[in-house]
Amino acid sequence: MIAFKFHKRTAVDIYYESKPGLLKQSALALGYFDGVHCGHQAVIKKAVEDGRRLGIPAAVVTFKEHPRLLTLGKSPALLTTLEQRLALFAQLGLDATLVLSFTDELCRLSPSRYVETVLVKSLGARCVAVGFNHHFGSNREGNPALLEQLGYKFAFEVGVVQPLLLDGLEVSSSRIREALVKGDVGVARKLLGRTFTVASEVIQGDRRGRKLGFPTANLFISDTQILPGRGVYAGLACLPDGSRLPAVVNLGYRPTVTAGAFLTAEVHILDFQGELYGQSIQVEFWQFLRNETKFACINDLKRQISKDCLSARQLFPGGPGYTVLANSCKT
Repeated sequence: MIAFKFHKRTAVDIYYESKPGLLKQSALALGYFDGVHCGHQAVIKKAVEDGRRLGIPAAVVTFKEHPRLLTLGKSPALLTTLEQRLALFAQLGLDATLVLSFTDELCRLSPSRYVETVLVKSLGARCVAVGFNHHFGSNREGNPALLEQLGYKFAFEVGVVQPLLLDGLEVSSSRIREALVKGDVGVARKLLGRTFTVASEVIQGDRRGRKLGFPTANLFISDTQILPGRGVYAGLACLPDGSRLPAVVNLGYRPTVTAGAFLTAEVHILDFQGELYGQSIQVEFWQFLRNETKFACINDLKRQISKDCLSARQLFPGGPGYTVLANSCKT
């Protein structure tokens, strides 16, 4: 399992526009890579291996927006933010990333022109790795078979990575989303090859958790990034100073205290004192603990939260940062 730590940055060249000669030569991985799950990692690993074999930079060509935003007018809730994807790319050993936007000019490029302009003239492609279901070019007309033909024309190798199965499950972003909606963060972790993590800014709350004796960091909820299903979870809070502390996360509508119309994400960080308002933190969802419940009284709620905190501590018996549920991307 790769130990991803989004608070650390790695020196990687990031480009946001395709221009001739960005890279003289490269081994490329192509895809949006939402989640950078185990299947995505296999594609990226192929590019990294090709780059090391040939002694040239390994790079990713990806997009700022999800492709479905262009084709369907809306995108699915995302597993990762762009910042998370860039951090994951870096930690997988890539040397550079080209982040493209769906401009009118780019969308009009035929598959052949896209390959010639972006992959060959801009990035000097010598090897290109893609997933078995990758599409590219105007109207998504390009596919791996066409890419292999264009590779012969423009003198680059093509590696097509076949579907990855883990315990009989095909790894895909949509399957991970389905697991998260059900609250099954264990399946999501298996398919991602790491713990599902939400990165968000801490915003001002109503301080009701503090009054209960369990102060919480309230997370800004983006419309674009997916959250696990409603309920209470044990996890780790990754703070701006690099520390990782056990936490209890409530995703729901707080039916006992103030049943509201808006979903809230509240993180009670164990062994932490201080203010995090306006700062960004990451929350790793390790285990579903229970459904959100309306208790008969506040004291019953407090007793249950104490039990939830004990469960979180027991999950990480080695202390802050200790992960006992490590998984890896193995077939």
